[in-house]
Amino acid sequence: MLVILLILMQVLFLKRKNEMPKKVLIVYATGGMGHVKAAKAVEEAFRAKYPQVEIENVDIINFANKFYKWFFVDGYNFISAYIPNFWGWLYQKFDKKSSQKFPSFLSRLAISGRFIPFVLEFKPDFIVSTHPLPMILISYSKTKEVIDILSSIVVTDFGCHSFWVDPEVNFYFTATEDVAKCLRGYGVSNEKIVVCGIPIELKFAQNSDRQALTKKFNLDPKLFTLLIVGGQFDFAALEMIISGIKKKQGNKIQFLVVAGRDAKLKENLDKSDFAKNSHVKTFGFVDNMDELMTVSDLIFSKAGGLTVSECLAKGLPLVINKVIPGQEEDNVEYLVSKGAAIKANDFFGIIAAVNQLLGQPEKISNMKKAAKIIGKPNSATTLADFVYKRISG
Repeated sequence: MLVILLILMQVLFLKRKNEMPKKVLIVYATGGMGHVKAAKAVEEAFRAKYPQVEIENVDIINFANKFYKWFFVDGYNFISAYIPNFWGWLYQKFDKKSSQKFPSFLSRLAISGRFIPFVLEFKPDFIVSTHPLPMILISYSKTKEVIDILSSIVVTDFGCHSFWVDPEVNFYFTATEDVAKCLRGYGVSNEKIVVCGIPIELKFAQNSDRQALTKKFNLDPKLFTLLIVGGQFDFAALEMIISGIKKKQGNKIQFLVVAGRDAKLKENLDKSDFAKNSHVKTFGFVDNMDELMTVSDLIFSKAGGLTVSECLAKGLPLVINKVIPGQEEDNVEYLVSKGAAIKANDFFGIIAAVNQLLGQPEKISNMKKAAKIIGKPNSATTLADFVYKRISG
């Protein structure tokens, strides 16, 4: 009788344990918006398909002291914007484990004291990190309850770096098979690698009605549409680019210009003759970039991993000019090699590239096909499916 009672108690305990909500911890670091957007995309995918899973999505920098926050976030933003070649040097310098010991030590001192207790309190079943830093801290933790949690890193670029590789990581989510090959070169076993694409918002997977959106934005459906995204030039440069293209193309082209968070650029656009030109539509910060991409034939943009992934999901070829040395160089090299992008060396190169493409509709068509082939619009859902299967089995 006692044995039967013990068995029943064990069965009830296991049943109760299985009925407890599963938990997923998503961790990012605000060193470039790509890591933030990837984390949000993963969260969105879980909430859409697996609402029963309890999600925490946190910025690991919020667990750091004020000096580290300033150094990590403002330091990266300043270097990448004003001395990008120095960032490129750092990227190469720290592409070996021996060079990473000191910055890792500083990070542990600044963050681990608050982050590790948080992980222990939340008790996740799986950790998804869109930046290497959280996993570095977990790896160095001597707390068995932390390092034994299933964990993963989302590589948010189309190249890879040894900083992403960590012995305690169970899985790596990569953009392409090329990145997977690079990771294997760093000693990561094939069983740990999942090629699913860089996680992007679910709306980029939707089949939007281009005709309806063309009417919404009051565009001419017969004209070639160039989408220009700010954050990489001032008004004078933008004016030069548009004027240079229009001089050659006349009224064969229309422009969508997104100033983003650059308030000065938006102000100058509103005061300029562009505001009166029906073939130039200007926007500030937008949350419908998927719609603007749907109605466009070509985009001039930066080469961040998330932006590139969004373009590829929409089958939108790119012209890229300003590239931050390091990870963005890897992104551009991949896109150009696959025929989905053109690299321009300066603003005159942008004008020449666009004018040339408008005279080669077959090449534009091939670039769109190439973008579609390598695009992975369902990347975030694929990742969520993989994780849920691991924690619910």
